[in-house]
Amino acid sequence: MSRVGRRSRILQMITAGVIAVAGVAGVQCRPALAADQAITIGASVPYLNDPSWVMITNYAQYVAKQLNIRLLVIDAAGKEDKQLADVQSLISRRVDAIIFVPVSTADARSAILLADHAKIPIIVADRYPGFPAKNPDAPYLTFIGPDNVAAGRAVANYLFAHGVRNLVAIGGTPGDPNNQTRVQGLHEALKAWSDKGVQLVQYVGVLESEENGYAAMQNLLSAHPKGTVDGLWCYNDALCLGAYRAIKQAGRQNEIKIGAMDLDKDALDLVNAHTNYIYDFGGHWVELGFAEMIAYDALHGHPPLAQFSQIEDLGVDASGFGTFKREYLDSEPPIDIKHYMLTFNPTTTTQVPPLLLK
Repeated sequence: MSRVGRRSRILQMITAGVIAVAGVAGVQCRPALAADQAITIGASVPYLNDPSWVMITNYAQYVAKQLNIRLLVIDAAGKEDKQLADVQSLISRRVDAIIFVPVSTADARSAILLADHAKIPIIVADRYPGFPAKNPDAPYLTFIGPDNVAAGRAVANYLFAHGVRNLVAIGGTPGDPNNQTRVQGLHEALKAWSDKGVQLVQYVGVLESEENGYAAMQNLLSAHPKGTVDGLWCYNDALCLGAYRAIKQAGRQNEIKIGAMDLDKDALDLVNAHTNYIYDFGGHWVELGFAEMIAYDALHGHPPLAQFSQIEDLGVDASGFGTFKREYLDSEPPIDIKHYMLTFNPTTTTQVPPLLLK
């Protein structure tokens, strides 16, 4: 049976009640939990072999410890069918809430329906499923994720402000909504700088890994000889770290400036070392932790303040690295999480703390 066929069959079985879902009552059907009651939250994430997802889950475990949450993180390994099975497994284990980061938005509705039929609150993070939280067919608590348009635009703007005029770009997985919105930001910056002679020489989209970034950059270097390209924009650090290696091997590191997204440690080390990797942008490693905070509030009788929230990420260059390292790398982010939680601070006006550099 094809993947589409399996997905349709799952939806039919959910609707018919054939798929057994654990009878765990969601927050809309049970009294609020006691403040000191232990909570188990399940999180289904697309990849754990990506350094950015390791950062995301590490911060989530930190938040879990602060709130006495038992956090179960399951790696979908980039497979849609496995992710649906993982969500079913979390339901069977009677978790109190689920945080769901879709491998593909095509399967988001199926996973949300599984949780909804089990009456388990589910939060969608990082990748918008394509429909609002409040809907009659597949409702979920809220969405939280990065502002990918702003991220893609910020990286491009920084490169252009630092002299790049002939840009190549390596995007992420074709069809991934995060990639689409980051590329949208790139094109907004290109339009804004069009009167300054900026141009996109070539764009390629590949699956998100360091090796794919390396191979894509090798091809771009072959297609565009020395003197024709002076900048590289990447969807994420994994791709750009591979591309950086290809550029260095070709001896063109003095020619091509690099900017990317995610604030991975290896990329930040290159930024700090004043290499041609001049800018990195990110901070959404907090998104799973922030989703836990919102789930905790909901389980204690406080519905989300917003149905859609975006995290304002940070940009880091060599001049700002020291401050960023002190505040975000050498210790956990300087965020008083309970100040932004309705359970502990009923007057808070946002459940999404700002990321700031002092």
